[in-house]
Amino acid sequence: MSTYKPNVRERLVARSLAAWRWETGRSGADVCRAAGFSQAKLSKIENAHHPIKPADVMALGLIYDVPEKERTLVYEAAERALVPGWWEQLPPDVVMDAVRDYLALESGAFVVRTFKTDLVPGLLQTRQYALALAKAFVPRPTEQVALNQVEARIKRQKRLFDDKNPLSVHAIISEAVLRQPVGGPAVMKEQLLHLVKLGELGHVALQVIPSSAGAYPAYGFPFNILSFAEEHFDDVVYIDNLNGGRYVESPKGREPYTLNFAALQGVALSHPESAELIAGVANGM
Repeated sequence: MSTYKPNVRERLVARSLAAWRWETGRSGADVCRAAGFSQAKLSKIENAHHPIKPADVMALGLIYDVPEKERTLVYEAAERALVPGWWEQLPPDVVMDAVRDYLALESGAFVVRTFKTDLVPGLLQTRQYALALAKAFVPRPTEQVALNQVEARIKRQKRLFDDKNPLSVHAIISEAVLRQPVGGPAVMKEQLLHLVKLGELGHVALQVIPSSAGAYPAYGFPFNILSFAEEHFDDVVYIDNLNGGRYVESPKGREPYTLNFAALQGVALSHPESAELIAGVANGM
C-alpha cells in the first residue's frame, strides 16, 4: 500500500485523468501501451499514489484526444500541485494539516461559496477581528502564534484583490454574526464597515439571513463549497471542526450542500438589502 499522502489538488488532477480514460472507454492496458507506462504507473497516477508529473498529464491528454483548453487547465493544475505554497512553510501551531490542504485548494479555486452562522468568513475578516478570534481559542495560543495565524489569514485575502485572477466569493451569514461584538464594539464596527466595502467588489456577494427568518435551511451546519475553472474538477465541500476539518467530494455527498446553499440564497436578504442592514448595525455601534 502506498504511503504517499497527496494533497487535495493532486487528488482532483488524478480524478480528472481517470475520468478522461473512462469517457474514452479505453482499457488500462491499451493506454499503457500508447503512453509507454506500466500498469502500476497508470494506477498510481489515477489514484494519486505518487506525485503526478505535468508531462504525464499532457501525454494522457493527447492520447485521450482531450480539447487543448481543458488539457492545459489540468496540466497547469498538476504544475501548481507540485509547487510548495506559502502555507507549506507555516508551522503546525499556526496551520493544522487539514487547514493546510484547504489553503492549497482555495489557492486554485475559482469560486468559494461559504455559509456561516456564528462568525465572519475568514476571507472577509479584518486583522483585529481575526486576532480576537485567535486569542479566544482554547488552549490559548501565545501572542506570536496568534499574530502568525492572523497574518496567514490576511495573506489568503490577497486573492480577492488579484487583478488577473480574483477569487469570487458568495458568502451567506446570519444576522447574529453582525451583532456578536467580537473584539469589542470598535473592532466589530470596523469589521462591519469592511464587509460593506468588500461587497462593492464585483466578485464578492454577501447576503444576510435576517433574524426574522426563523428556522432556515442548513441551520447550525456551516460549510464551504469550492469550485474550479477546470471542467473536470468537481466541487469540493469543506467543513470545519475544532481539530481540523473534513472534505466531501462524492457527488452524492455534495448534493445536500449545493441544494441547501441555493435554498439559503432565497431565504437571505438580497445583496443590496444585506449591505444596508450591515451598515445600519455598524452605525449603531
